[in-house]
Amino acid sequence: MKQRVYIVLSILVLMAFVSVNAFAQEYNLGEVIVSATKTEAYQAEIGSSTTVITAEEIKKRGKVTVVELLRNVPGVSVTQQGELGGFTQLYLRGGAPGHTMIMIDGVEVKYLMEHDGGFFDFAHLTTNNIERIEIIRGPQSTLYGSSAMSGVINIITKKGEGKPKFSISSDAGSQNTFRELLGLSGSTEKINYSFSLSRVDSAGISSAAGGAEKDGCGITNASSCLGVKVFDDSELNLVLRYTDADIDLDDGADQDDPNSIAEKRMLSSKIQLDQPLTDWWKHKVFFSFLDTKRNYKDSADSIDTTEDSDSWYKGNIKKIDLQHDFFPFDFDTITCGFDYKEERGSSYYRSGTWISKIDRKSVDNKGYYLQNQLKLWEEFFTTVGVRIDDHELFGTESTYKISSAYFIPQTGVRFSANWGTGFRAPSVYQLYSSYGDPSIKPEKSESYDFGFEQSLFENKVSFGATYFHNEFKQMIGWDWVTWKYANIDKAKTSGIEIEASVNPMEKLTISANHTFLEAEDETTGLELTRRPKNKSNLDINYGLFDKGNINLGVTRVGHRWVDSDNTQKMKPYTKVDLAAAYDLTENFQIFGRIGNLFDKKAQEVYGYSTPEASFSAGVNASF
Repeated sequence: MKQRVYIVLSILVLMAFVSVNAFAQEYNLGEVIVSATKTEAYQAEIGSSTTVITAEEIKKRGKVTVVELLRNVPGVSVTQQGELGGFTQLYLRGGAPGHTMIMIDGVEVKYLMEHDGGFFDFAHLTTNNIERIEIIRGPQSTLYGSSAMSGVINIITKKGEGKPKFSISSDAGSQNTFRELLGLSGSTEKINYSFSLSRVDSAGISSAAGGAEKDGCGITNASSCLGVKVFDDSELNLVLRYTDADIDLDDGADQDDPNSIAEKRMLSSKIQLDQPLTDWWKHKVFFSFLDTKRNYKDSADSIDTTEDSDSWYKGNIKKIDLQHDFFPFDFDTITCGFDYKEERGSSYYRSGTWISKIDRKSVDNKGYYLQNQLKLWEEFFTTVGVRIDDHELFGTESTYKISSAYFIPQTGVRFSANWGTGFRAPSVYQLYSSYGDPSIKPEKSESYDFGFEQSLFENKVSFGATYFHNEFKQMIGWDWVTWKYANIDKAKTSGIEIEASVNPMEKLTISANHTFLEAEDETTGLELTRRPKNKSNLDINYGLFDKGNINLGVTRVGHRWVDSDNTQKMKPYTKVDLAAAYDLTENFQIFGRIGNLFDKKAQEVYGYSTPEASFSAGVNASF
């Protein structure tokens, strides 16, 4: 890894001395992003490493689920058990799944009663009615508190605009997969609205590798966004998203099970008021509510005649956030706020006559944050933040962050650097289950990264690299001596993210990225499981005859360890996906997708299958 750091430093020095006359141009500021600072800013003005996936990109790539899009993001690795609907975890810069805060329209979403810490299962989140996805890599606890040690991913719903528009989409494909989508959106002078309803049904494949029994699923997603101007310059917004998923499961790695099923429900909601008070002061207040429930049932079958279990897990999060933004000068933005969050959960598990139950338990946290953004000479940007959290059980926790970006318009080069701390509070399950301990301390992290981006030839060519380093301490793990959760682990991750993009002609874009990662369990000195050392992505997009589009995506995932003892490695794999669409008329489009184009066999989780080559085709219509 040291050699890779030296390479990045050498490139940084080289770019600093690039000829001014060779690359003089207007620098591309990127997309507007909100999640990085809780205020609107261009990506180039943010010191943190960011990726924005727009609605246009979602359409071009033809992906059905959000996790399919996130696989192509630098620093992100994904593991999925089986196909559509299979349990799916995300690792950002080598951190654990619970180290990345996932939000839908600013609402934190996760399953509270997970054994290893409360994280989000991406398996059921489809792309319908999504305007953009914002990914911020690196510590974000100063604004978001617990669970934002590795970064934040915010999925943002579409807002309606213009005349009323009704849309309908339908497609069918391999594994008897059928997908239907209805949408309605529009706006008036005082109101904007957007509603979407989608359904996916699939006979599926066998989740267990080598299995014969197929594991199907049915997933319904409903989404809405309603905005009302309550005053001339103020807006009240209500966003809702509901997921209802029924999944067939197997009994674990390489083990078929025809009678194991899961039912998963999730409702996320938020009501928010945005109101300017003066020319230099505006505020927002929102209340959010997340409710989750998972039911599992496994009865006797021909493979295992003694199975008899059922369980349920319930959880909800209530949160209120008060945010004030001050603009004392054109070059200065001060953000301060307070948030209160209550997490509540309960669970029940029965196997035969043995029963384990957690009555409803709750824990709350109060957070106070302050951030200052400076913009000097339209070239130098610095953000400094501090936060103090007051947790009901473990008391106060302070986190800090400084993030800077500097670009030289004459050369088209941009430098960035970040340093920050983070923490993750123990989950309700880790605190209150029969294996938990209310005295468990929060996990902590300290992280830094630095890098550069270079644009050439009027932004037709761009490339960059970022080095990152994370230290995780007081990590919660399983203590085999006490048979309880305890703060016994520590880990270190580091790596380099490399990105490049070329636009050789008007309708052709080629982009690629590669992530080198070293992830070490510092307690044992061994490598962490399921984190590939190397992961690459290639995306080629071509606009066809002004009415069509073809997109080719290639993902290469390297070796990963199966077990924490590092005795068994999983084989690398390459997956190629192809998507195409063509507008027959202004309001009617046909499209098709081929997944795993070259029919490569692979496993993301040991003992679980991934789909073979699959095809789907359908139509979109709008009125």
